Amino acid sequence: MRLANIIDDVRTVITFFTVIPIGGSHDLSKAFRSAGISIIIIPPITGLIPGLVGFYMWILTHNNLLSASLAYALLLVLTGLNHIDGYSDVIDALMVRGSIEDRIKVLKDPHRGSAAIVMVVMLVIIAVSALTSLANSMWLSLFIAEIISKSSCCLCAFIGREPPYRGLGWLLTRQVRENRYLTIAALIIGLLITYALSRLIGIVVFIASIAFSIFLFMLIQRSLGGAVGDLYGFTLEVSRVLALVLFAILLKL
Repeated sequence: MRLANIIDDVRTVITFFTVIPIGGSHDLSKAFRSAGISIIIIPPITGLIPGLVGFYMWILTHNNLLSASLAYALLLVLTGLNHIDGYSDVIDALMVRGSIEDRIKVLKDPHRGSAAIVMVVMLVIIAVSALTSLANSMWLSLFIAEIISKSSCCLCAFIGREPPYRGLGWLLTRQVRENRYLTIAALIIGLLITYALSRLIGIVVFIASIAFSIFLFMLIQRSLGGAVGDLYGFTLEVSRVLALVLFAILLKL
């Protein structure tokens, strides 16, 4: 029974964080209870697979821009565009100069403002630009960037303030804290994988990306009244792109 529960938890996390149709429970409480394992089971899907596709496209075409664009587009598709949707919602909310309630109202508005559209385009351009200089290590960079992305998200839940309403952010913040040992164990495994694959450079990127993401998370949650669900999506996107940029810089030194 215990093994069956573990398998179902893994399927639930994959079902929530990706568009891979493998069944599993759609109970969000269950998905967030096991959110920590996303650090080690999601990156092979959303990082390694797109990275390998982009890498082999580069081998075939020697076109850095084409391979980078294909890899990142596939990554976004595999996430169902859910995280980048949260990123754009947060950008829209931060443009509001009114109260926290006004920002939350904008956050829940399905329409996109011009600032959000521009910032999404810029985020994608930065990510693809970084990947063009990582063509021969694309699978490695995307894989580790996804480990960092999920680690940043889960660690932010430790310092996240529960928002005033019981949405996705409230649930994720509470469930990750209650299951913190699972998250810490997965984080250590993710860190070991990063070191094994990229040594000191990977550790530097890992620590720097997560530190900046946590700092940004703490600043923004003050403007939104707590760790709302979209803020976690924002963190997932920003931490991944930051990791790719740092890899592009450090691997050239």
